[in-house]
Amino acid sequence: MEAVRIGLIGAARVAPYAIVDPARSVPGARLTAIAARDLDRASAFAARHGIATVHRDYEALMADPAIDLIYLATPPSAHADLAHRAIGAGKHILVEKPFAIDAAEAAAILDHARARGVHAFEAMHAPHHALFGDVRAIVASGVLGRIRRIEARFSTIIADDPGEFRWHAALGGGGLMDLGVYPLALCRRLLGEDFTVDAIAAEFRGGVDARLLADLRFGDIAVRIGCSMIDPFDAGLEIGGEDGTLCVRNPVVPSLGNRLVLRTRTSCEDREIDGPTSWTAQLAAIVATLRGGAPYPLPADDPLASMRAIERLRAHPDWGAAVNAGATALP
Repeated sequence: MEAVRIGLIGAARVAPYAIVDPARSVPGARLTAIAARDLDRASAFAARHGIATVHRDYEALMADPAIDLIYLATPPSAHADLAHRAIGAGKHILVEKPFAIDAAEAAAILDHARARGVHAFEAMHAPHHALFGDVRAIVASGVLGRIRRIEARFSTIIADDPGEFRWHAALGGGGLMDLGVYPLALCRRLLGEDFTVDAIAAEFRGGVDARLLADLRFGDIAVRIGCSMIDPFDAGLEIGGEDGTLCVRNPVVPSLGNRLVLRTRTSCEDREIDGPTSWTAQLAAIVATLRGGAPYPLPADDPLASMRAIERLRAHPDWGAAVNAGATALP
């Protein structure tokens, strides 16, 4: 099978574990080139990670006939422009999450990709890990009985540095866009896209949501998602049913250590799920789609559904109140 040749745009901190390491371990994937706003930074990154070609600018990388897939590891505010240019050059794209600034941008990117006959993937890696496959299987098995509640959360401290885009709303920053999108995506994978927003509590700092809690309702299932850029690392998923509970430690980055605890009326199961990292599994799925014609595990319009879900939270009156007041509390 001919290798999928990958070009990297952006020498971001996420790139080594999101694309460099996976490209080394996935058969049929090869990271061949990089371009960044700063040529010296791109050259240094290439030297550290053994990338053969450093392009002088984004246009040169997009025009490279030896590249099949471009991974966009830039601030979200740059995604739409770069995505359209890459698609116009006939390249498949893997866009770091969040896929775009809003749903309109996401829809336009996906429409352009379909028109050009290329794939547009979002780097929503967590659902690709074997851990989440086990979670879905447990829920589908019915062993938990009727699901009544779900809580999902992801927090990690994001340094408030001048160049950190996550602390700049205009660049697509904020806790919901960068962190909350993960627990929201996990709940959407399990329960679908039809939900209402009951209440939101958000703490704003410097114009972005630094900490968030949201109470949602998927039919008769109560869901709470949480995220924070100002609290120590914490990632978890708890699913409560009438006949049992499922507690998952670190469903967001399972390769850094995870735990799955299933308790029913008659048994308790406690185990760790091994396997390739979520980023490696994601790239393997992309290669299988591009070279083997395999169906991609996530729906083609999932990036759009993700942005629409984010916008649904932001449209709630509690969000606007929090923006104006700097903080609000759940009733």
